[in-house]
Amino acid sequence: MDDQFQERLQTLSDLDLAILVSLASGQHCIFSSVSNIAKELRDELHLSCKETFGLQTAVVDCSRTTVDEFSEAILVDNDDAFEDVPEHRESTSGLRAPNAPYSSRGHSPSRFGSFNNILDDRRIADVIIATNLDLAGPNVQVQALELLRTKRIFTRTAMHTASKDFLFVVVASKPNARLSHHLNDMFGMSHFHEEEDGFPHVEGITNKNGTTTFSREEIRSLRLQADEARLTAEVDAYLHNIVVFMRQSRYVKGGITATATRHLRTVAKALAPLHGLDYVSPSLVTLAVKKVYPHRLVLVTAENERTLLWGSDPLAVKEMLRGVTVEDVIDDVVGSVDTPL
Repeated sequence: MDDQFQERLQTLSDLDLAILVSLASGQHCIFSSVSNIAKELRDELHLSCKETFGLQTAVVDCSRTTVDEFSEAILVDNDDAFEDVPEHRESTSGLRAPNAPYSSRGHSPSRFGSFNNILDDRRIADVIIATNLDLAGPNVQVQALELLRTKRIFTRTAMHTASKDFLFVVVASKPNARLSHHLNDMFGMSHFHEEEDGFPHVEGITNKNGTTTFSREEIRSLRLQADEARLTAEVDAYLHNIVVFMRQSRYVKGGITATATRHLRTVAKALAPLHGLDYVSPSLVTLAVKKVYPHRLVLVTAENERTLLWGSDPLAVKEMLRGVTVEDVIDDVVGSVDTPL
């Protein structure tokens, strides 16, 4: 990337950068912060997608929504302008030969629909910002899972598809909130926003000159460069060792899935062009680990720690696990793996 691109990167906030990494890697992201600023976080993400990246967003509160309400809330009007008149679903049975007797059956709404039934050509928004998805019922989370898997959704009237750059963003109700197991595994990244980092878009600090900072063409270019980023055998082995050590850590109960490993490799490669590199360095792998695993790791408790099976003292185990966080476990694993030179 040229110097001008790097200068633009330096002007971005932490939320802007998180969205950019998500777009460049093609991975969906979970955002969280302290509970009292969740609304400001949602508004900041909405303005960031609109002003910085020029993307059309749909914001939906999932705490008390139904499946039908969720499906309707994520749809936006199609931007494609057609000069043709709207298509009507009219029945050919209404056509009759000259002088033929009129048949009322040809106009029965129950058989062939109404003349005013216009084709629903709405589409899924470029970015969906789903707040409180962790509080949603299982049916809504299953619908979100199906959307992430197929990039399409069925309503009562039509099937709607998403764009290739489609991004699903979750604003969790509280730190460390969990989605259902399979839905949680579909999100490649997570990001915690510190309150002191502020909300530049909401506060009006950013420069609003009517132009977006990054165009869709630049995002696609970043994706192409990420795909072409080189991952040497030594760095690939380093990435693999981190995954193995994470699975073998005595602090970890689960969350190290095959999908997570694939996301780790993808995010690490996406970070390369953002740092002006055409290869993945060990430091980029470490940075990717801290983005991919925080929302996935399930830590052991004093009741299921594995060394209890071999005679460890339960009180000693409970004391050892006191105050251990996901971030502590990630730092411990990364520090225990030899870094390639």
